[in-house]
Amino acid sequence: YDGEGLARKGVVFVSFNYRLGVLGFMAHPELTAQSPHKASGNFGFLDQVAALNWVRRNIAAFSGDADNVTIMGQSAGSMSVFSLQASSLTRGLFQRAVGMSGGPGLGPEAASLANGEQLGVRYQKALKAATLAELRQLPADRILAIQNACAAGACGDAFLARPIVDGYFLSQAALEVFKAGRQRDVPLLVGFTHDESWNELLTARTREQFRDIALRLYGDRSEEFLRLYAPSDDRAVKGVAADAVRDGGMASAMRAWAHAQRGTGKSRVYMYVYSHVHPYAPGITFSDLDPATAGAYHSSEIPFFLETLDALNLFRTTRAWRDDDRRLSDEMSDCIVKFAWTGDPATAQVPWPTYEPTDERSVEFGDSIRGATLDTARMNFMSSAHTQFTVGAPALQRRAD
Repeated sequence: YDGEGLARKGVVFVSFNYRLGVLGFMAHPELTAQSPHKASGNFGFLDQVAALNWVRRNIAAFSGDADNVTIMGQSAGSMSVFSLQASSLTRGLFQRAVGMSGGPGLGPEAASLANGEQLGVRYQKALKAATLAELRQLPADRILAIQNACAAGACGDAFLARPIVDGYFLSQAALEVFKAGRQRDVPLLVGFTHDESWNELLTARTREQFRDIALRLYGDRSEEFLRLYAPSDDRAVKGVAADAVRDGGMASAMRAWAHAQRGTGKSRVYMYVYSHVHPYAPGITFSDLDPATAGAYHSSEIPFFLETLDALNLFRTTRAWRDDDRRLSDEMSDCIVKFAWTGDPATAQVPWPTYEPTDERSVEFGDSIRGATLDTARMNFMSSAHTQFTVGAPALQRRAD
């Protein structure tokens, strides 16, 4: 996440930390009572707002422009961008937004302040603390150990790292803010990688297994699903399953964000999908990734957009980068810099049409850069099916142009 590559192209790059998990998002009635805003939770988001206020006050000293700020996040950072766009506290703090592989519907739903406080009390009890004061006396390693246990289900539905509709940072759930047209109406660039979602369909090896899993996942809508995703034989199952998982996972989330912005906003939206596969060094192995099957995995686009390819070879040679990879990174980072400067990512090398719900065009960064269009029938089905996916790319129809 080094910003030197982008800074060399004419932007001031600022990165910052924020509180995570229970330390960043726990609401609690005693915390609410102590707050001048009568709110709690969302502390991680408030850290981000504080950083943006710091940028506004100080960026001129670094030759930056406080009235030309772009916020950019990936994965949970992208979900933060979505929430920041929905918060009244960020008015005037940024003029463009970039969301990479993280959007509405992927994480836990926003909780009301009352429900968030209940989760905080449940967490306090799991730590055997009688009061907030006792909770504050506990060592950090114990707090984090119980947090991990709760995330695994030991505390029931006590997943604390979720947005809180606290009446201060968020007046409503973020998607509802967009529907009401109260979001920060700024140019938006969103996208995702080709192979970053998962569900049970990916375990199917035969058409029969694929159909059985579809029946479980989609119930009375399974026949509609099977008309849209129909493997011709057993050999085609893996590819069709990957298509379905991609469409129903990250692609649906980022599409929902784009539609929410265009539904009530006036600013332009741009979309991309990253499908380029890293060239791995011969014989390289990883504990959490199989180079033969990883594809364009979650976060694999980051070193290309940020021009940090060599960071992946810092401690050992894991990638055999080629001239084509470096050219792709140069062109992708040019697009990000152009968007930060102007709100339009198109360059002389990369024509980039705007995205519209009625004209779902995007740019695909693969072995070449080309136009692509979402398959509206498939995407509309996935948007309405609400099947649970976890962290691939949409139903793409490659364009000749």
